Amino acid sequence: MSEAHIINNDSSWWVVHTKPQAELSAIKNLENQGLTTYCPLFKKESIRGHKIKIKAYPLFSRYIFIKGDCSAQKNIHLIRSTIGVKELLKIGEVPVKISCQLINELRQIEVVKLNEIKSHFKPGENVRINAGIYKDVEAIYEMDEGVNRAIVLLSMINKETSLRIDKKDLNKV
Repeated sequence: MSEAHIINNDSSWWVVHTKPQAELSAIKNLENQGLTTYCPLFKKESIRGHKIKIKAYPLFSRYIFIKGDCSAQKNIHLIRSTIGVKELLKIGEVPVKISCQLINELRQIEVVKLNEIKSHFKPGENVRINAGIYKDVEAIYEMDEGVNRAIVLLSMINKETSLRIDKKDLNKV
């Protein structure tokens, strides 16, 4: 999450295993120690309490990367005891190394994919309408129609009918 640009030097990156849902806390605390971190993200839609929220989540749950530069090598003993960190992944006493090329590729993919949002519902999934005249009727989720609306298929009188509806008015079955 620190540098948004692509880094072109030869030092490798190390893999850090974080505590559950503590990636952002670990990043903040590691960066406060002068370390360079990276956590690839993706955006996901969630519906809670009739509100649609779009939030960024780590691509690799419970894993972040630290640049294995001189600062990291001098402070390697502090990494494990950092708030949010479970452990620095090692083989023996040597940190697991990730190439700069792989990190650069992840950054390039992230730039493209961060504008895409993973939908809360999947096409073909059974949903239940929880508001309006179709309340408690089951339908089949067809597709998103913008950020807040969706098209669902209702089976009425042996015929499937499309219905445009607010996504916040749907629940997964």
